[in-house]
Amino acid sequence: MSAGLVVLGTSGHAREILAVAEAAGGYKLLGCLGPRREADLARLPVDWLGPDDWLRDADDGVRYVLGVGSGAVRARLDRQLDPYRRTPARLVHPAAVVGPAVELGPGTVLWPGAVLTADIATGRHVHVGTNVSVGHDAVLADHVTLLPGCTVAGSTRIGAGATVGAGATVIDGITVGAGAMVGAGAAVVRDVPDGAVVVGVPARPMDRRDH
Repeated sequence: MSAGLVVLGTSGHAREILAVAEAAGGYKLLGCLGPRREADLARLPVDWLGPDDWLRDADDGVRYVLGVGSGAVRARLDRQLDPYRRTPARLVHPAAVVGPAVELGPGTVLWPGAVLTADIATGRHVHVGTNVSVGHDAVLADHVTLLPGCTVAGSTRIGAGATVGAGATVIDGITVGAGAMVGAGAAVVRDVPDGAVVVGVPARPMDRRDH
């Protein structure tokens, strides 16, 4: 067992990451950090250590991952933690498949059943959910979230903080812009602008009246 590991977050997303970390091995699970919400803390399988700033004074060898589902919140926490100069862990579930020339950025987490085929790069704190498929030469920028069962085909570019919803498909060569959201089950056949929300088959921008 090597360095200790903490997870920032106490929700169900954090509990899933704890399960990934336990299955992956290599770290001693120290506990979780975040706001004190009794309903969440009661369900944690590890200790609650305190708020996020606990990490500031932790031993130098302690690693961390961001156990938060929102890419925007992960980006904010990433900036907040930058002065601490801590090293994020990479977590790969043993039931995930990582092909040749796949480069995983700091803080990247791969859930069980995730498949990254070949020549793929991820940025910081990218979360690749259960049974997600990512094709050759894809680039996943910082704080991207790929939700369970989605397919991101080859030569795609998923922009910083973007989310691809559960069961959605992004076809080959598409760019999904920074901060964009692809709805669950959508089929993306054309580029998605920064910040857009697209839904449906084929995916189209959500009408403001749909909000």
